[in-house]
Amino acid sequence: MPEAAERLWTVDEFLAWDDGTDRRSQLLRGVVTMMSPPQAGHGALVIQLGAMLRAGLRRPCVPVGEAGIKPPHRNDTYYQADLAITCEPLRRGQVYLAEPVVVVEVLSPATAATDRLLKLDDYRLIPSVTDIVFVASGEIRIEHWRRTGKVWTVALLGPGDRLELPDLGASADLDALYADLPLADGPQEA
Repeated sequence: MPEAAERLWTVDEFLAWDDGTDRRSQLLRGVVTMMSPPQAGHGALVIQLGAMLRAGLRRPCVPVGEAGIKPPHRNDTYYQADLAITCEPLRRGQVYLAEPVVVVEVLSPATAATDRLLKLDDYRLIPSVTDIVFVASGEIRIEHWRRTGKVWTVALLGPGDRLELPDLGASADLDALYADLPLADGPQEA
């Protein structure tokens, strides 16, 4: 890892690099950044949301977990999104989605600032992206950014609400999404 920390990297260098471990990493403005292992609830949210959205998606659109996202306007940034939807055919050996339509990030205290600041700005500049979804991991709350033309709007969703992606035919009921997860007001494990 010392080699990765000593200099700024390009996306091509990052994708060709193998640190010899199974640790997940991202490239943030040229800096290789290791990702902490996600909590179990984080993974459950990703799988459940992916399944809910997949049930209504119009083909050829598909959800992709741990989706590689390379903002086309940057050569020093490569994100590992929790979930993304693309409507372009997947290719053998493909590392990142060239045209994601929806990008989903499950927020945690360790990632929220990067997700809301760096990633939001970069995702909004990807021409194919129409929806950016931030999913809270400790409470029933989703922040849904949606592009209509050149205008971005944000909807805050909570208990009793549905995440709607009408252009794709997909939706998710938030109460069902969080039904089996430990929330902030429920039992916590130390």
